[in-house]
Amino acid sequence: MPEVRLTIPPEVEQKFKNLLGPDAKITDVTRDALALYIWAVGEKAKGRVVLSSNEQGDDRERITMTSLEKAREYARR
Repeated sequence: MPEVRLTIPPEVEQKFKNLLGPDAKITDVTRDALALYIWAVGEKAKGRVVLSSNEQGDDRERITMTSLEKAREYARR
């Protein structure tokens, strides 16, 4: 299994702790981030749009990243 090593600046770790609580672990955050990213790439590959909105479903923002666009282009081949 590939291993990933990251250097996380202390201020970034502190931001996570401020948002998630003092027990937040970078390993867990990284695992969740990868899971979310894999999901987003899969959705984009299916031709779907990845969005963020408020709880009512209004005020939508499209989430874009170069790699998400590449996933869609690659899936079209």
